[in-house]
Amino acid sequence: MKKYIFILILAIVLFVSAKTNPSKHQFVVWAKDKLVEESNNKYLKFGIELVGDRLISSVTTKHDYVFFSLYEVKVLDKEIKVIGVFDRFIPISKKDVK
Repeated sequence: MKKYIFILILAIVLFVSAKTNPSKHQFVVWAKDKLVEESNNKYLKFGIELVGDRLISSVTTKHDYVFFSLYEVKVLDKEIKVIGVFDRFIPISKKDVK
């Protein structure tokens, strides 16, 4: 009986995870909001608001694994990796690219 309950709970979690796997558009909006939040220059904030969506989208690659997505952002000499799961984004690495 415990085995069936475990399988049922696992199936529910996987189903919810697949349904709440965030889209690239959701990631772009999240990343733009993070950039605006971290910026302390009003002109930079204005520029991010103006062209941030297109810029972030053009340097982002999404790898969809059904239950979660991996987003790779390569800009200038930086590479940032973020996991998207359950409509949330979790930064996992940030490194310099040579």
